[in-house]
Amino acid sequence: MRVLVSGIDGFVGSHAAEYLGGVPEVELHGTILEPGDHPNLAMLKTDVQLHQADILDREAIRRIFRKVVPDRVIHLAGQAFVPTAMLDPVGTFEANIMGGVRLLEAARNQLDEKGTSPQVLIVSSGEVYGRNNRTPITEETPLRPENPYAASKASLDLIAQEYRRSFGVPVTVVRPFNHAGPRQSPLFVCSDFGRQFAMIAAGKSDPVLRVGNLDSQRDFTDVRDVVRAYWAILSHRSEHAVFNVCSGHICAIRDLIGLYEEATGIRVTVQVQESRSRERDPLVVAGSYARLQEATGWSPTIPLRTTIGDVYAYWQAQIASRR
Repeated sequence: MRVLVSGIDGFVGSHAAEYLGGVPEVELHGTILEPGDHPNLAMLKTDVQLHQADILDREAIRRIFRKVVPDRVIHLAGQAFVPTAMLDPVGTFEANIMGGVRLLEAARNQLDEKGTSPQVLIVSSGEVYGRNNRTPITEETPLRPENPYAASKASLDLIAQEYRRSFGVPVTVVRPFNHAGPRQSPLFVCSDFGRQFAMIAAGKSDPVLRVGNLDSQRDFTDVRDVVRAYWAILSHRSEHAVFNVCSGHICAIRDLIGLYEEATGIRVTVQVQESRSRERDPLVVAGSYARLQEATGWSPTIPLRTTIGDVYAYWQAQIASRR
């Protein structure tokens, strides 16, 4: 079974590669934007065939599909950070909307040329629901994107569903909520805190934790559970076109600090910085994965405490390697 993962060298892509490396029947392929070293893939114990391409390059993506003829596709490439989208909405729309459309078109072309299409998993985001008073959020909750990143994901979300209806491409959309784990960029809160605590432990920083809005409450899932959910969805046919991927539990950002203090034995002074807050963010985000569990049997298995410990250990290793 040939599996193509776009953006395989990214945070989630590398964990998808690590998971799929343990699936015996998988021949793994992935797209990368640039040649060179890919440190996120250094842990792989299996072969992965890398294909260099910009997802906006229609012909390059079509060539990859014609060469690989994938059976399953997981689309992860794109722009994933809300503040970046605020600074560069056009670039975000191009990468997240048109990049996804190029991939969907390649799948549709494969259907036309080969008579069979790969199963395609399009990764949307829990951000598409915006500030919504419904708790928990289900797949039937209206989409109310409130920033350019969320709007780009909501757009591709709806486009992908249309490819399923109009062209018969077997597309499923996933809406992952906040996820965390080793190798995540410190632009995201769990990884940011892990890096700061590791810097403090290494004596490279005073015991001061710089934070944003501590009152925000989020639904965190370990990235390793997330990629397991993606594969479960691809492995189970369903009438549903959309699935939430989440833990079903909420954690206040201030409680993350306590989890890190517990994991590290370090007590910190908290310094709130307005530049780290996003005023249009919803205060509480809590999702439901009931549909996903019913369709596939999936449920999250990795406690947030374990995720926190692993993120901290990752940053300790990164900092030690730079000495």
